[in-house]
Amino acid sequence: MDRTALALLRAGLARGDRVAIYAEHGLAQIASLFGTARADGIFTVVNPLLKPEQAIHQISDTSMRFIIGQSKFLGAVEGFLRQPQITVIEVDAAGRVQGDRPQAEPPTASRAIPADVACLIYTSGSTGKSKGVVVPHRTLLDGARIVSGYLEIGPDDVTLSLLPYNFDYGLNQVLTATLHAARIVVHHFVLPQDLLDAVARERVTGFAAVPTLWPKLFDPRFVSLTTRPEMSTLRYVTTAGGVHSQSLLRRLTDFLPGVSIYVMYGLTESFRSTYLPPSELFKRPGSIGQPVPEVEILVVDQNGAPCPTGTPGELIHRGAFVNYGYLNNDDLTRSKYIEIPTGGPGCRPEIAVRSGDLVSRDDDEYLYFHGRIDQQIKSMGYRVSPGEVEDTASSLAGIAHAAAFGAPDETVGEAIILVCTTYPGSAVDAETLLRHLRERLPAYAIPRHIVFLEKLPQTITGKVDYPSLRQRFLEERAE
Repeated sequence: MDRTALALLRAGLARGDRVAIYAEHGLAQIASLFGTARADGIFTVVNPLLKPEQAIHQISDTSMRFIIGQSKFLGAVEGFLRQPQITVIEVDAAGRVQGDRPQAEPPTASRAIPADVACLIYTSGSTGKSKGVVVPHRTLLDGARIVSGYLEIGPDDVTLSLLPYNFDYGLNQVLTATLHAARIVVHHFVLPQDLLDAVARERVTGFAAVPTLWPKLFDPRFVSLTTRPEMSTLRYVTTAGGVHSQSLLRRLTDFLPGVSIYVMYGLTESFRSTYLPPSELFKRPGSIGQPVPEVEILVVDQNGAPCPTGTPGELIHRGAFVNYGYLNNDDLTRSKYIEIPTGGPGCRPEIAVRSGDLVSRDDDEYLYFHGRIDQQIKSMGYRVSPGEVEDTASSLAGIAHAAAFGAPDETVGEAIILVCTTYPGSAVDAETLLRHLRERLPAYAIPRHIVFLEKLPQTITGKVDYPSLRQRFLEERAE
């Protein structure tokens, strides 16, 4: 970490300069993000699963001056990095700066305070390319403190780290372990059996995952139930980033008897909003829980008025974790980060976050998720922009129009459905289109179903009628 910080400072990094980290999940990313923070820089972790053009978008959108990465990733964007204002620092898989000479001099003391910006986390919106959320140190520190509080994490815990650090959920595991001087075990998930073996071998006490992982643990093709390793140290698991069906939760409970299962809900714009205690898992089917400590959740109608108990409305997050908005997008920041008059007359308003999600609450203040107001698709734990899928499909010669939307799916949370029309005489088929998409989109953004129609249904204003398309698909699937 110190050597990374020194390398950045020697290269001319000034307080608040932005640093892209393009390396594999593990020590290289961890050393780079802590080293950047140590040098008073602002880091953004580039997901290694992104296609080069998507990585370039994120790197260029940050206007960064420095990039830390491994050669196998840097090579994919080599042409872009030849700009004179960009300094490249190469590291190996362990995060060691390549070509660095050993020295003992420590970097200067950090001048950052909790209100300073720590990182930029990129998330796909309902339309267009991924957008950077501006995250202060306070959000990261409070997230580690508050989440570890209700999970009762301490120095004797061992966390298995599966989730990527460009994802606030995954980043929180690293910071929580660091806060409590606990041990963290980085795991590259490939096979479910390897995950279970790692839990047993490393005496793991807890780990976090997304809903799409759990069915793989129940699949006898991947996991032997008769020779399953002893996992007596496992105390808890957390799961967030998608829809949790009751059948999934029951199978998970049966698979991990005696393990506390926490269902959580959050937004990149405000990290963690709610959690459902394990004791309520089956008492309140479909609930996403109550607000985490230091957070209040408002449920409002389209006019901003509070919704009665049982009536769906938009979830508004206030309190801890409210970030600073979107990078280079003032209009979106103003629409998502809103003022609420919590202080009364004569006081400046508080900034809260609109979720775009429909929820309701019961008499005991537990919240229930009903879907998204916008059209984001949550597939395999990732937020996928329908617009990006549509744009990529439409870039194939022969595709006239494309419409993407999500549909409930037990395996991936929401399946991406792509409906297209073609120009007369076009020979494009589903196989050709799928090959085109796989060459340009990450795996989690690939549609599970591709449908060709003669024409797309439209509203009276000439826009694609997405509700009609989705309903038609669901009806045909049911039949």
